[in-house]
Amino acid sequence: MLFLAVFTAFATTVTGSPSFAGFTHHVVLKDDVYFLSWKFDNETITFETQVRTTGYVGLGFSPNGGMTGADIVIGWVKDGAAYLKDRYATATQEPSVDDSQDVELISGSENGTFTTLLFRRKLVTCDSKDNEITQNTMRVIWAYHDSDPVAETNLLYHGNVNRGAKSMFLLEPADNPVKTVTIPSDAYTMEFVHNKVRVPSTSDTTYWCSGFTLPSFPEVHHMIKGEPIVPVGHEALVHHIVVYACSHQFNFTQYANYSEACDLQANMPPDLKLCVLLLMAWAVGGEAQVYPENVGLPFGGEGDPTFLYVETHYDNPGLRNDYVDSSGVRFTFIPRRRQYDAGVLEIGALTYKNYVIPPYYDEFYTWGQCSGCLQSALENVPQGIKVFSTFLHTHLAGTAIYMRHFRNGTELPYIAYDENYDFNFQEYRYFTEPVTVLSSDDLVAYCRFKSSDRTTVTWGGFSTNEEMCIGFMMYYPRVNLTTCVSGSLQSELIKIAPQVTASSRNFGFTVVVQEPSQHRGKKFEYVMENMVNWHDPATRQAFQALEMNVTRQLYCTGNHGFSKWTHIQTLQISTPYQLPKASCPPTNSTTAPTTASTTASTTLGSVSSADETTCVTMVTILNGLIVLLLFMQ
Repeated sequence: MLFLAVFTAFATTVTGSPSFAGFTHHVVLKDDVYFLSWKFDNETITFETQVRTTGYVGLGFSPNGGMTGADIVIGWVKDGAAYLKDRYATATQEPSVDDSQDVELISGSENGTFTTLLFRRKLVTCDSKDNEITQNTMRVIWAYHDSDPVAETNLLYHGNVNRGAKSMFLLEPADNPVKTVTIPSDAYTMEFVHNKVRVPSTSDTTYWCSGFTLPSFPEVHHMIKGEPIVPVGHEALVHHIVVYACSHQFNFTQYANYSEACDLQANMPPDLKLCVLLLMAWAVGGEAQVYPENVGLPFGGEGDPTFLYVETHYDNPGLRNDYVDSSGVRFTFIPRRRQYDAGVLEIGALTYKNYVIPPYYDEFYTWGQCSGCLQSALENVPQGIKVFSTFLHTHLAGTAIYMRHFRNGTELPYIAYDENYDFNFQEYRYFTEPVTVLSSDDLVAYCRFKSSDRTTVTWGGFSTNEEMCIGFMMYYPRVNLTTCVSGSLQSELIKIAPQVTASSRNFGFTVVVQEPSQHRGKKFEYVMENMVNWHDPATRQAFQALEMNVTRQLYCTGNHGFSKWTHIQTLQISTPYQLPKASCPPTNSTTAPTTASTTASTTLGSVSSADETTCVTMVTILNGLIVLLLFMQ
């Protein structure tokens, strides 16, 4: 993907306080300095940047948060006149002026404090040097300088401090009814905030976790809203907040005052590592999490949360030592049940040593299939469940995620997708209209990974350097199903090493090497790491085919102790779904434009041309980890 950087200016009426009037979305890109607002329709998007400078300003979208490959616009105000140029960058250097000027300057001005520009562009410009603005995660880059350019083609370098990058959903619906619900008059709130955390200045990234004991609810209360609490001046420091709940019993008092750097759970106490029920996720640029007016998340009933912890990612690139933070979340409750209990359903790949991401792949695809368990869980809900938001998750090697939805062999539109996934920006996606999932449907989390910069196998796991392919779906009414994940059989994947003979355990889920004799007793991990030539392109191609088509082990768990293990075959797809493509006029190129595959029938495991350009995601194993370990004995 390309990058759009826009440098703009438009007057503010109050020198110390920018106005966001007339826009549906806004975000602070640098504390008290850089403010971005925008709105969009089906064809265009309008931006306003308000920056505390009298020089030039920049904003844009990048494939990785850097300059290379960026589509850039630069603007400023000088002697009362506003200037704006659409540019692009092929390296970390001054961007070139684009031959096709696709950004329209609406207005621009300075007031002695702020430079503000209002401008508009099409979502799809059909210019190869412009980035399409889509529903994917967009990496917005920004910069500014205290001085105007010497000339239109002679920009002063903005330096290392006056620049940055943030990921966000630019095309998140503004009219989502979930975000406009009325809070009842008898609602009350609880706050769960860090207790004056002195943010470390030794690293630009810190994960901090604090634990909280929940009160004893006299009856079931519904949580109907969750919102971030970010102190003034910490808007750029607090990168994202995730709240996890525990539903198991342990010594709550022991952790009531828990507050430590948690390094993505790596050094957390074992009891808290089991708190895997995701209650809320918020990231920079996001807003409150609100439930539909007939839905709430239950507290106080059997299997409901008993303890929670707040995990905050601090982003401190300036290594400041004066940040003392009390960020967190505020939950809004009502003292009763609404019509429906909300549920969280995890779909995806079983996170265990059967989940393999080999090295040297530009693109490697995996999937987690949920087939069969919905039928039993929804047997008393013939109208199906209503999915109103999703949360997609992989780790550092993930580049795309799709939540795929099948009915009678036909693929329906994706429940959610992100073809430009960013591990550092994870937030729920809300739907204007809920998606209905029936008992006979199949769900698939489908992920794309890039491992070309890695020399060793990456295994499935919970640490940042391991991998997942998960989707969380928020839905109603709650049914007896919390996890529906699947994993490839080791007895199938080990065929990539034909010189190895192995005995099968747990119906093929795990294996032990028998021959060659010098490797007898070795496990699957040893074979993948030491006995496969991943440098060989033919080997990599063969393993991709194995991963996509082998028999899998399905694992499902419910709210009340229900669990199920079974083998499932690869889902057969009669009609695969394809994302709509923008219609652009033909160019003078002699190469004919490519068209989407029209294959009438395919297998989920086959990497068709459609699969290569679209990927799906979701679900994992969290709630079933204990049962999985028991199964492995």
